[in-house]
Amino acid sequence: MKESPETTLAALRTALESEDIDRARQLVNDLHPADLAVAIGDLPLQEQTEMLPTLSLDDAADVLEHLDEDEAAEIAAQLPLQMLASVLDEMEPDEAADILLDLDETHAAAALRKMTSSETVHPLLEHADDTAGGRMTTRVPVLRRRMSASQAITYLRSLKPDSEQHYYLYVVDRNRRLIGVVGLRELVTAPPSASIESIMSTEVISASVSADQEECAQLMSRYELMTLPIVGDGNHLAGVITYDDLVEVIEDEATEDIYALASLSADSDLDVFSPVRMMVSRRLPWLYLNLGTAFLAAFVISRFEAIIAKIAVLAIFQSVVAGLGGNAGTQALALMVRGLALGQVEFRHLWKALGRELVVGLLHGLAIGSAVAGVVYLWRGNPLLGLIIGLATFGNLLVAGLMGTLVPLTLKALRLDPALASSVLVTGTTDAVGFALFLGLATLYLPYLT
Repeated sequence: MKESPETTLAALRTALESEDIDRARQLVNDLHPADLAVAIGDLPLQEQTEMLPTLSLDDAADVLEHLDEDEAAEIAAQLPLQMLASVLDEMEPDEAADILLDLDETHAAAALRKMTSSETVHPLLEHADDTAGGRMTTRVPVLRRRMSASQAITYLRSLKPDSEQHYYLYVVDRNRRLIGVVGLRELVTAPPSASIESIMSTEVISASVSADQEECAQLMSRYELMTLPIVGDGNHLAGVITYDDLVEVIEDEATEDIYALASLSADSDLDVFSPVRMMVSRRLPWLYLNLGTAFLAAFVISRFEAIIAKIAVLAIFQSVVAGLGGNAGTQALALMVRGLALGQVEFRHLWKALGRELVVGLLHGLAIGSAVAGVVYLWRGNPLLGLIIGLATFGNLLVAGLMGTLVPLTLKALRLDPALASSVLVTGTTDAVGFALFLGLATLYLPYLT
């Protein structure tokens, strides 16, 4: 019976620790590249760089492709130049480009000069990582309209393309302009003499090389595409984004949004094991912004210092009003950011979204405000105090829902990341509004509270 990956990984670690390279090589053959990447990723950098040259070029390329980009670049930087170039030649062009972009410019340029596939990788270096051009692969077999189905199949057999990439085959003219697409199923079931032009579809969903990766993910999800052609100027076919690239995009965007909603830097290279200096530099600016919104709320409270001094019980319930408003705002914000990320919501939907959230806020406000008023009355025996806190809660929940909808939509319209500052702005606003409503009403009805 074949051993589990966990058992093989444990044996590999033991072999590496005892410097039994022959045993390690034997075990490598029993591991999936992803599992091998996990095993090597757990090793110190020195042992990683010693282990990688013992692998075949194909295995080494697989390991680097499955490692985190930063880890892969760190290992790659330690490899002999010729070996680095050979390993990069075995990798998908987009993966090789990602590593080169993370290397020192001089080192990357030297490796690129020694690569045999540099002509397919070099164009990718001109595009940012988070664009279609940065995500695409340039190894794309193309067909011509005058080909017959049998000629096309013979051509594909000669290329031996990766099956995971080519569910669709793209048709270009003599200037490599994208003019059509043929499904692999349609190709193999067509009469051998049928021309590509007769079986291709001219309605091709594509994206520009400058398109944001999130936009590409939305297109692939909306139209259920396994690959997405990427075009440059004049509709020239530049490459394709594959389904596995889509998974990486989703992971990156999810990480970015989660970090941003938590008021962290949206840089995806931050994790729990990042250096302390990096953690501080990424997190501290957002704490400063939070500090600003906290002082805004404190300023609002300071305007009612006299009434709080007269009626100390008011201080007890401030956190209730602010906390409920903050949570309601976060709920609305999470739904809106998700909708924007999936392409379900655009700025033209502003009034519809605000109207819906207004109704939700009114219902939430009535339900929670009434409950708060009842609890305060039973606790303190003062019906007016309960009414004031209930009304403040009602108003704050209403404002929170509207802000949770309006802020991310506005940021999106301004071409800013809707998750980046939304959390801080929404919670800061709801805190200030909640305190103002609560303490303002208390001031208005002060004679009846004393």
